[in-house]
Amino acid sequence: MCSIVALAKAHILAILSFLFSVASFAYVNYDRRVKLVPRARKGKWCVLDPTHDRNETILRGIIEVYNHSSRPNTIVSYRFYTDNNGVHEEFESELYSNTERDQAKPEESGGEQKFNVTPLTIPPYSGIEVSIQAIIKGKHSLVMGYLPVMVEIEDVFGKRYGTQVKAQR
Repeated sequence: MCSIVALAKAHILAILSFLFSVASFAYVNYDRRVKLVPRARKGKWCVLDPTHDRNETILRGIIEVYNHSSRPNTIVSYRFYTDNNGVHEEFESELYSNTERDQAKPEESGGEQKFNVTPLTIPPYSGIEVSIQAIIKGKHSLVMGYLPVMVEIEDVFGKRYGTQVKAQR
């Protein structure tokens, strides 16, 4: 009789340990999903400036990208577009860098700022600020004082995430 009770307890313990193993495996796999969250930074962080020849407009700014996953992720591309008065317009975007130079000492270069950096690795459960820049042809009217621009990023797994920024002059 004692051996039957001990055998029943062992079976119950085996079944419970199996169920806990399945539950923990499911949670770990659920937690490892890729989850990048781009957000427009609050305030006036995206600006529109005309180029020197005034034929194009430069979008320059900062967005925040958060990694809500337990695995690192990497941004591999950027895409910018706007619907200006019902017309879909794509921005030109690539890796840009701006170098500041002192007029008094042109041989010395100041700090270099890079925009649209790829690949850009984001550690698990963290966030980074991403400097963005894109160019669009022509002049654009600002509706309610800003131009709504959709910023789309693509991660190393091929998933796309987007946020809308309000670019102002």
